[in-house]
Amino acid sequence: MVNPNLVFDSVRRGYNALEHASNDEITSYFEGLEPDVMMGHINNIKGILFEQVYVDQLAEQGTHAEVFEFTNHPGADVSIFENGETINELEMVATDSVSYINSTFAENPDIAIVATSEVASVFESEMVIDSGIENIALENAVTEALVEDIVNPLSPVSVLGWLIGLPF
Repeated sequence: MVNPNLVFDSVRRGYNALEHASNDEITSYFEGLEPDVMMGHINNIKGILFEQVYVDQLAEQGTHAEVFEFTNHPGADVSIFENGETINELEMVATDSVSYINSTFAENPDIAIVATSEVASVFESEMVIDSGIENIALENAVTEALVEDIVNPLSPVSVLGWLIGLPF
């Protein structure tokens, strides 16, 4: 289970306009967006969240890693350090799409990809690393923290709203 505060921290990191926003202000920002638009935001936030969860996981294992300052850093998302020096850079990909991993690898064939478990298990290359983190867990964490009832048509509130004819 991903701590919801990490979701809000990911929003703050990825959205300059929300850098100093409260959790409630962040939730309000996303309220009322059309579901297809919100899915784009969920994917963006999920990727940023994935980077931080993986860096935290590495720290628990005694490895010093950091995300790059900007979320649009070219080529890589995370630096691995040893004795204060960068020893490796990793591209982080939170997806369940094999084709997305293939296209990412084609763009930067010399940078290892850390992928979510669902898709990493398909690859036998040493350049695709299983993070041990599931894509669906990240997606669920984001939707539960931000927009559960708007995006998830199977949530109890959405089902009830559909049954009684509320617009979503």
